Amino acid sequence: MNMPIDETNLNFCKLAANLVQFQRRAMISIRKNELTVLQFANLSRFPELCHFSSTRVGGCSSGNYNSLNLGFNSGDLPEKVNANRLLLCAALGIHPDPIVFPKQTHTDTIKMITSGFFELDKVDQKQFLNETDAVVTDLKGVCVAIKTADCVPVLIFDPKRNVIAAVHAGWRGTVQSIATKTIKLMVDKYGSEPLDLWAGIGPSISPEVYEVGEEVWKQFSPEFYLASNPDRADQRSLDLWSANYQQLIKAGVPEEQIEVARTCTFSDPERFFSARRDGIKTGRMATGIMMK
Repeated sequence: MNMPIDETNLNFCKLAANLVQFQRRAMISIRKNELTVLQFANLSRFPELCHFSSTRVGGCSSGNYNSLNLGFNSGDLPEKVNANRLLLCAALGIHPDPIVFPKQTHTDTIKMITSGFFELDKVDQKQFLNETDAVVTDLKGVCVAIKTADCVPVLIFDPKRNVIAAVHAGWRGTVQSIATKTIKLMVDKYGSEPLDLWAGIGPSISPEVYEVGEEVWKQFSPEFYLASNPDRADQRSLDLWSANYQQLIKAGVPEEQIEVARTCTFSDPERFFSARRDGIKTGRMATGIMMK
């Protein structure tokens, strides 16, 4: 007997079909000094790199920030955040001073970190990184990192020119093509060739649970959203994974050099913070990359 087709399931099957091209391996879970971090398989092939995505587990914050909150701007106690960052650095075996976190505000602003940045005092460094959502450097021993709690973290590495980038791509940054623009800057300022680049798209909210209103999904190409609930006609499920993946492809990065974690922050409360699930006053994970 033929069973009726569930339209919602059919739509999600269509959405899943868009993800077939992604490398399907999960991120590698690494235990370091009692702290677990996640790493991309493709970037792990380069011994000159240190890279990571943190989880929420293993820190000293409490309440909504339990426990490894690495973000200062969501209401946690600053001393707890500092302690958590020191725990992460100890696990990674890196010094905390060269970790560069921009002040993210969902822009398409990209900053280059040069040796001159470290000649600035702390106030001027903070001002330089204000309203910035991607950071790029060719300096060894400097970790560029971004914070997320559902938004898409993207790491990029050029092993020929020795250039790294960390990109924060929420829906606003994705609409503004921040991943594409970051690669353009690497090409223009550092001489990178897109064919040489390796990239990873880290843990973030999945298309299965990321419903947005008409004012958001209409800014995207139809291939990146679909109707999923007949009771909410103005809502669509938005696929930021595919959108950022396609930006990397469009910029010239080879498909086989892009890894997508396909790990949903919203759906895994034991391991990840989620602003969509828990509210804005929750913790933040970090995703970063450094050349040794």
